[in-house]
Amino acid sequence: MSSLLRAWYAFLALGLVTIALMAVVGRVPFEYSAAVALPHDLLHRAGTNLRLTVDSVVDRRDLRAEVERLEDELAAARQEARFLELEVQRLEQVLEVRRSQSPGVVTTAPVVGGTVGAELARLIVGRGAEDGVMVNMPVTVPAGLVGIVTDVGPTSAVVRTVVDPQSRVGVTVRGKGGQGVLVGDVADRLRVTGFLEVTPVEVGDLVETSSRGGLFPLGVLVGVVEEVLPPDPNELRRTFIVRPAVELATLREVVLLAPQ
Repeated sequence: MSSLLRAWYAFLALGLVTIALMAVVGRVPFEYSAAVALPHDLLHRAGTNLRLTVDSVVDRRDLRAEVERLEDELAAARQEARFLELEVQRLEQVLEVRRSQSPGVVTTAPVVGGTVGAELARLIVGRGAEDGVMVNMPVTVPAGLVGIVTDVGPTSAVVRTVVDPQSRVGVTVRGKGGQGVLVGDVADRLRVTGFLEVTPVEVGDLVETSSRGGLFPLGVLVGVVEEVLPPDPNELRRTFIVRPAVELATLREVVLLAPQ
């Protein structure tokens, strides 16, 4: 028999003896009642402490579950806030392109891939024929011209960027006029060739799309003149190097315009 069980039997016996004495003598001697009260008090305290311990464990478990639920709700709210933030950025980009470049915005598209190497000549965007994308759609961002759509699949499209050596963009110099053709050059630079200037071109001048070729809206920024090459004495046309206006390697989303 365990010690706890023996103690319980002893306490039960003392209780029965106490009842019997009270029935016979009416008042139990103090020494006896104190002896009986002590184990009774100890058992009462033990029971109370056990109940409080169980309640505390249950409360902690409920509190932990509540904390986990609130953490899940907070994570979902943060994700929703991030989604809304990105959507606001997308809409702001569309509005800026409509305001400063062309009202013919068809859609926006995430950049999902591109060529590997020093020159990012081609981009793959995550919109295709199912989204209304067509060949010869100009591709831009608020900072300037990105390129043009050259190939379209059901859910994706290929964009030939301005730094591709096969790219051809008719350009002029903002505020100075003139006409020339911009092509992709080495080291992510652009080269304007055959430029018939009206006013001398200088480093820092802004180069933008012209009516030449008819593929792009007028006045879309393409880049900044970085170097003006020495003229050929026998040539009336000029050549100069342009730094692209858009950091192609960091693009995450682009705007596609209706074909001209």
